[in-house]
Amino acid sequence: MIRLSILLFLTFVACTSSPEPATHFYDWEKELNRRSSSPLSVKKTVILDGTTEVIDSVQVDLAKEWALFNEADLNKPAYALSYEDRSTPGLIRYSLKKGDDLPVRSFMVTLDSLGRPASVEFDISSENLIYVTSKKLSMHLVAGRVVSYTISGSQALRWFSSPTRYTVSGVVLRAVTSR
Repeated sequence: MIRLSILLFLTFVACTSSPEPATHFYDWEKELNRRSSSPLSVKKTVILDGTTEVIDSVQVDLAKEWALFNEADLNKPAYALSYEDRSTPGLIRYSLKKGDDLPVRSFMVTLDSLGRPASVEFDISSENLIYVTSKKLSMHLVAGRVVSYTISGSQALRWFSSPTRYTVSGVVLRAVTSR
């Protein structure tokens, strides 16, 4: 009987849903998922090593287009003690602590008067024996809606090449409605 009670107790504990992971920092992933839930028509400019291409009124796959923004989420358990909170009223800001070596160097969200994101900025960089890469991501919002975004950066193989520089910017023309 005791074994049956223990077995039932363990079964009950194993079947209960686990709590959501703790959010130590601003929940950017949740915010970005909310922003990318409906398709957008975008005027997109791509600059690669000085060569510019403009693509007018394109319906973008936001999951792909904003993948780097999604990767910049700080709420990974291993990151919990790696960032310093430098927030002030209306500004959420985290900076990588000295001595820590993580790709996201800084994260900043400026809030509007209603507490919604008005601008978001990330500095990301990494290097190893083979390559050096840096990226700056920014997104501007008005009344909780994305109006523009920019991803710029450079990447190079150490000792073998000069850096490849790129910029991708998008200006939202309108939300795409399904018919």
